[in-house]
Order: sequence, then C-alpha cells, then structure tokens
Amino acid sequence: MVEYYPWSKKVLDRSLFLHKENKLATLDLELSAKCTGANCIYCDSRPSVGNAMIGEFNWATLRNILEEALGHGLEWIYTCGLGEPLEDDNFLELLHFIKERNIQISIFSNGIFIDSLGFAQKLKKAGVNIILKMDTFQEDKFDKILGGSGIAVKIYKALELLLKAGYGRKTEYTDLAFSIVPTNLSFEGIPEVIDFAEKNGIFASIGELEQAGEVIISNLGTTLNLNGDDVSAIKSYADKYAGQKYMRPICPSIISGIHIDNLGRCIVDRQTGLNCKWFLLQEPDVHIIGDIKLDNVYDLFLKVKSYRKTCFTANSDVIKQQSKLSFVFGGCGGNPNNIICLAEEVLD
Repeated sequence: MVEYYPWSKKVLDRSLFLHKENKLATLDLELSAKCTGANCIYCDSRPSVGNAMIGEFNWATLRNILEEALGHGLEWIYTCGLGEPLEDDNFLELLHFIKERNIQISIFSNGIFIDSLGFAQKLKKAGVNIILKMDTFQEDKFDKILGGSGIAVKIYKALELLLKAGYGRKTEYTDLAFSIVPTNLSFEGIPEVIDFAEKNGIFASIGELEQAGEVIISNLGTTLNLNGDDVSAIKSYADKYAGQKYMRPICPSIISGIHIDNLGRCIVDRQTGLNCKWFLLQEPDVHIIGDIKLDNVYDLFLKVKSYRKTCFTANSDVIKQQSKLSFVFGGCGGNPNNIICLAEEVLD
C-alpha cells in the first residue's frame, strides 16, 4: 500500500520531533466556508458551509500568519475542514506563497474546480498534495451523495486531469489520495475505487461517516449506515489492499502545530486540547485559545501546548475512555486510540 506523503510515518515523526522541540512545524488551516459546487448529503460542516462567512480573514491576515509561522519552523499546511479550498479567494495567493518558500501543503478537495489540464499542472508544480473525494464510480449514486445531478462527472474529469498532470505514486509515497466514506450508497462501488487507487499509485483513505453536521440535522445515520456484514466485507477488502489491518493514518496536524479556523480563531477540542475538532466523529466541542488578529502565532502555539497538558491531567478519566475508542477504518485524523496515545508521548 502506497503512503499518502503528508500522512506518512516520515512526516509524522518529523512533525512530532519538531513539536517537542517547540517548533511550529504545521498549520491546520480552515479556509473559506464557501462550497458551491456540491451539496453533500452527509456534510459534517453544515449549516456553516456553503457561502463565505462574514469575518473570514483576508490575504493580508493569512500572509502574516504564514510569515510568522515560517519564522518558527513551518514546514506543512493542512487544510481539510469546512469549505472547498479551491474556491477560497486566497488560494492562488497561498499557492504562490508556499511555492516560493518551499512550504508543503495537503488539501481536501471535491475536485470540481480542477477543470483544465493547465490548472492541474499548476497544482502539481506547486507541490500541492490532494485528498480527492471519491466515494464510488457509480455516477448515479455518487451524484446522490453529492446532492445534485451532473456533479460526479466533474470529479471524474478532475481525476483524469490530475493523473495526466503527473499525480500518483512515483516512489513509495504518493501526492494523491481518495477520500472514501462507506455508506449504503457507496458500498457496492468501494472495491472498484480501491482497485483503481492501487493500480494508479493513489492512497485509498477510507474513513467512517461522521455523526455531525447534516447527518445529525437530517437524521441520516439510520438511512446511510451499513449493516455489520457489509462493514466486515469492506474491511476485509481494505485489509487485503493494505496487506495488514487497515487503519487510516494519523494526520500530523492533529497533534503538532495549531489549528486556525476561517474566522482567525485558534481552536482545539475542548476535552483533549487536540487540534482536530472532528477526530471523535461527532459534533465538535471546541475551546477558543485566542484570535490570530490579536495574538502572536507562536504565543498561540505555546498556549495550545499548555492547554493540552492541562486537559490530559484534568480530564484524564474522560480521555482514558476516549483512548479505548478504535474505529473500523479510522476517523478524521486517524484512530482515536492511536492519536491519544501518541499525543501523551509528546506532552512536555
């Protein structure tokens, strides 16, 4: 199984080493809430996502964040939450900035706006690593997931363009992953998606349905959840693909660096102090550490580390219970059991 480079053990180990050395190795950035190309039925960010929100930071603010972070060891940017990053007004400026300074980036994208070979090549030349939404190659079912007709074909076209631009494995690592969410709509098509990924040097990132956002609002859990036999069938296929027990890798930004939301707030999970607000696959409960418009980036980083250390002492009973959670495929950022154990190892 090829490793998605931003989630590779190599990048994780380095990010955690720098974190222990008080270096701000990673930024977990939420860009704009804007996402107009699709209306995914299980979106974890509704009702916030859809249109740009009042108060989102502009390029000048984002540039200041990046320049400050660069001075404290920034190597990676991860953006996998909220809206579609390719629709963010700051994205092209961000692309130019990271290319000039050799900062690496991983984005989650539905791919709908990758509509030309030239743009796909531009992303490739800038070193953009992409997690592309790809639940199934069954167009009618994918359209139902995406919330409209004629949307799936745009993603399939984006995939074709990315492969033509050179995306996919060149060594033991890859710069392209598929985001696959097993539901009763995607179930039958998942083996085909995994096979395509394996053949083309793409990492198949399988993760469970989050019990947040639209799933809660519209009570979709009972209609989208798979039965035990179907889950076991996909798990067996995933294990075969991995050559071992399949589990989604840990994203380095959940433990290292800081998380800045689209309004410029530095936020963490309230009970653990971890950077990913979705890692338990449930409605987020966040604590605001500070605001990038008022606070220095590095000060926020130190405050996050301090808050997390306090959490792991004050909330030890709750965190101990969370550390026993082991999902079938893994959630946002990896498996809670592995994440919490690793976070404990790097506490000051």
